[in-house]
Amino acid sequence: MTKRILCFGDSNTWGYCPYEYRRMDERWTRHLDGGLDELEVIEEGLSGRNAVCIDTFQPEKSGFKDFKTAILTHHPLDLIVLMLGTNDLKSSYHSSARFIANGIRQYVREYMNPTLFEGMPTPALLVVAPILLADHLPELQGPGGTFDAYSVEQSKLLADEIQNAIAPYPVYFLDASKYAQASDFDGIHMDEANHQMLAQALSHKIQEIFSQTVQ
Repeated sequence: MTKRILCFGDSNTWGYCPYEYRRMDERWTRHLDGGLDELEVIEEGLSGRNAVCIDTFQPEKSGFKDFKTAILTHHPLDLIVLMLGTNDLKSSYHSSARFIANGIRQYVREYMNPTLFEGMPTPALLVVAPILLADHLPELQGPGGTFDAYSVEQSKLLADEIQNAIAPYPVYFLDASKYAQASDFDGIHMDEANHQMLAQALSHKIQEIFSQTVQ
């Protein structure tokens, strides 16, 4: 039986190449393995998408409303993979890891809305804390860069804050930074090798989730 997975995220879900502006073919969403089941992977990655913060000039990059729309568009689903938070670390927002994590919790609360899946099976939700910003990112970008030292500091706190924020809810969690890292070239985006490593970790987690859930 085919399992349907919705992958909702930002440029590291879209497959942004750290070396040039293009979408990589070898992105993690294309290398998921659900075990014995066939997978239909629905890619909902958007470069620059925020979890919480609203860009004055690009308000469409705020993901919260689109999250619900994507679920309604694509159900029935067996699993939702949510990986956001990196763009909220931009220096223009000066957001703390806890603030971002509390925003991620709102996605979980929306997922828990019983009206969201009326007449449809309720999929599992896997919340993925994003990879870390590279330590040398502020030096790479310079004084006028998008991310600063505070961004990097909060990046290192984000996984624990997300895990704590969603702990009361019946959802799954994975810390991407334990399996993959940003390219040294731009300090933000994964290269193809790291997409592969993240795909492997996510595949193991997905197989675990599917072994525990009964549709």
